[in-house]
Amino acid sequence: VSGAPSKAETYYAPLTGEQLSAKPENTRPFAVMINNIVYAQPQVGISNADIIYEIPAEGGITRMMWLYADIADMPKVGPTRSARHDYVELAEGFDAIYVHFGGSVYAYDTLKKDKVDDIDGTASGSYFSRDKSRNVATEHTAYTTGENIQKAIADKGLRTGINSSNASPFTFASEKQTLSGGACTSVTAVFSNNYKHTFKYNAEEGVYANHMNTSEMKDANGKTMKVANVLILYTGISGVQGSDKGHVDWDLIGGNGVYVSNGTYQNIKWSKGTATNPTAPLKLTDESGAELKLNTGKMWIGFVPADNSAATVIA
Repeated sequence: VSGAPSKAETYYAPLTGEQLSAKPENTRPFAVMINNIVYAQPQVGISNADIIYEIPAEGGITRMMWLYADIADMPKVGPTRSARHDYVELAEGFDAIYVHFGGSVYAYDTLKKDKVDDIDGTASGSYFSRDKSRNVATEHTAYTTGENIQKAIADKGLRTGINSSNASPFTFASEKQTLSGGACTSVTAVFSNNYKHTFKYNAEEGVYANHMNTSEMKDANGKTMKVANVLILYTGISGVQGSDKGHVDWDLIGGNGVYVSNGTYQNIKWSKGTATNPTAPLKLTDESGAELKLNTGKMWIGFVPADNSAATVIA
């Protein structure tokens, strides 16, 4: 006697909370280091990323790390760039496979110490290619693809099933919510004099279009970078003692921030780890300490210097 038919399962994308049509094959996300100086723009693949991390690096520039839950969203990605140790720790909080082209000595120390599954263009160049059509310096020409990453995973025998503690990095609201701080049709975050982002709300689409400095930030295909969620997290930044190349270290223990979504905003708190556990997942709460629920959709997370918090403009 056959039993009652089983109820069909519903699957959700772990990084955006959006409903999926089928269970994903690979459950570990992919964290790709991306160049963000003028010679690298417009980048390829930014409009497909689920989460875009942006944080200051040496010299006042920013570097990005794009996270993808589905390798199919990576037809071509780049220009890829070198690893930094704090980005490695952020990727570890997602149990991500870390993709980079080179790295600082501090990043390599972290990769080795924490036994991070990574794909490095300087060690495995066959998984990357050079696009010299823009006529820029070689360090701005390295790209990879989802197909190449899949091959690297198979060749290196990397684990594809995610650790259970990292499987649900965020909590998403079941219905779109209006945030408690008030209206926000525009928000500006300032990393440095040359790196400012203004996210402008499109009420019809329910997303924020990213303007870097004065221009829309676009993918190489001309598609504007748009996200449903903007998270500005304030952190302390200091120079790495002993570095002769200006490397910086971010305080990833915790701090204050601002969450922007659905034409509204609210003040929040964030934490990630302690000095003895820097690889813990990112945790977001409201000001009272209750777990923050996000609206579904893609997000930009900027770790902005705490000294620049007063330069954040909400309109």
